[in-house]
Amino acid sequence: MNTVPPMPAGPLRGADADPEYVQRRTQDGVAVLTLAGPDGNRIGPDLALALTRALATAQRDDGVRGVVLTARGPDFCAGPWTDLPPPGLEPVDAPPVIQSVAALCAKIADSPKPVVCAIHGRCISGGFAIALAAHWIVVDSRAVLHFSEPNLGRLPPGNATVRLSWRLGADATWRVLNARGAIAAIEASSLGIVDQIVDANLSGEGLVPTAIDRATALAVGAIASARPNGLSDAAQFRDEVLSLRRSLLGSLPANRHHETHLLDTIEAAQLLPPDQALAFDLVHAQDTAQAPVARALAHLARATRRALITPESKRAGHLPLRSTPAALTLSAESAARLTPGLLRSGAHAVILAPDRTQLTQVLEDVAEAQLDLVQSGHFSQTQAEEDWTRLSGRLHYETDHPPALGLADAKYFDWLENILPAGTSMMLWSPDGTGTETHRGNTRSVAMVPAPPHNPRLCEILVQDDTEAETVRQAFQLAIRMKLTPIRAARSSGLKPLIMAAKSAARRLRALSVPTVELRATGLLPSDAELGDVTDDQADLPFAPERLIVLAVINAGARLLSAGIVQRPSDIDLAMVLGAGWPNWRGGPMAEADGIGPMVLRHELQQAEGLDTDLWTADPLFDELVRRGEDFDALNAG
Repeated sequence: MNTVPPMPAGPLRGADADPEYVQRRTQDGVAVLTLAGPDGNRIGPDLALALTRALATAQRDDGVRGVVLTARGPDFCAGPWTDLPPPGLEPVDAPPVIQSVAALCAKIADSPKPVVCAIHGRCISGGFAIALAAHWIVVDSRAVLHFSEPNLGRLPPGNATVRLSWRLGADATWRVLNARGAIAAIEASSLGIVDQIVDANLSGEGLVPTAIDRATALAVGAIASARPNGLSDAAQFRDEVLSLRRSLLGSLPANRHHETHLLDTIEAAQLLPPDQALAFDLVHAQDTAQAPVARALAHLARATRRALITPESKRAGHLPLRSTPAALTLSAESAARLTPGLLRSGAHAVILAPDRTQLTQVLEDVAEAQLDLVQSGHFSQTQAEEDWTRLSGRLHYETDHPPALGLADAKYFDWLENILPAGTSMMLWSPDGTGTETHRGNTRSVAMVPAPPHNPRLCEILVQDDTEAETVRQAFQLAIRMKLTPIRAARSSGLKPLIMAAKSAARRLRALSVPTVELRATGLLPSDAELGDVTDDQADLPFAPERLIVLAVINAGARLLSAGIVQRPSDIDLAMVLGAGWPNWRGGPMAEADGIGPMVLRHELQQAEGLDTDLWTADPLFDELVRRGEDFDALNAG
């Protein structure tokens, strides 16, 4: 059953709405407003304005007694709107969209005609705020809801903190807003967030027809909202706020100040009259958006999306992997690490092994890994069983269904390449960098090098000058399906020199008598960094040890950019945060560089150069940026 009505291709037409963003149709006296904004209906200024106009028109129309809000595409709202500039020297004003989304949600909540939200797919951030302002929420059983902003150092848009507090109480609101992942429809229903679930797996009335029926029933008084009242027990609400304050353990570091704003806003939902509580929420949302940590985290969110744009993706497009399986020939440890995530993405895989003993061991380890994930709550037993149906183990692939690609570690790479059909794209899985030289010269082969931690979140795709675009595209898709963020690197690793620069700077400073505890306290070093002993006379340092480590890594990043190893500065930031433990609230070394400025960086590197010329001699790129009047973010374009 389709839970979203089919929509025509091309521009949409709607009364008093931008035709590219909102469509209106009227059915049984109910105006159905369909969002069709860019980038998955993220609620930006244009879409907010278009919806505000369309809603106003529906409210003025005497032939309309209710309104349904739905959306075109796979998601109601795919994510937060990116409205913050990258880190830099200039302060930032509060983005105007914060005010416009709050005004839109107020218009929905205060509408004299009932507004019903019909949600499918993802409903994130601004979309979730709009839903909370509506008078009734109907969701597809497969829908998920989430506010990303608290994980980005900000408050949710559209006065959502206050509206959730009014509905759920203090403790439940705090847990919903600080959830790391999305909330499934059934959980949202049990919490009292949504009013009705339409089972997408059963035949019968669809999502939008159900929403139209609810809007009609609300308009004629046949039904009334029976939502929970989170303010009904004033004493319990106060106790929950006090408990949450105690859990914050006094003063927070700067990167967590938004948590205090969030709790203050939850408390205001009870203490202040409604209009004042909403105004309080708006001010705090604007304040947190202006904090440096919010700009840093927004920069990393953009960097994640930007990393998927490569020269090869532009040529090869973004088509999904073919339905034919991926062939995996890996050690038991690597197979157990990678296969469950690949299967959970819906992909098919076949484990190939040179002998039955190896095949049995790998399949057993994958099964144990799946069991561990079920027991830890990552997915259900039913999901694990479904995933297992997409996995097979063989000593030879089925000739009628040749694999779309092959993935093997260094030990089995040649064996797998020789048994697969000629021209099959090959991926070398190399956690320690072993064998990354051997695949060169094969245009249908790339190396995939995960970041050093035992459970990496990042994978570098090493691309040679003559690698075919389709092979690179397949490697990126495979990494994403294995729950890894892919980063393109030309010819050799970009992450390794960055990590080495941080370690080498720390060892040099330790040799100059900087205490180990002070170096560790910077939070910029991998846990396995060996700092060595004091070997040289104590020297007067031109800057604090933390600053010197930052300068060394920034300089290493500039060298990688000059050499063309990495595509853009934001790839360096993403690699260091996900692959080397650089604190995410700092935004990454190149983002920090833009907060300092290239002229100051060049001057400071000149002052530090005497400590170690290999580490602190400024790359010529700094001179070029100064000459052009640009910063590193200017290199992120394209």
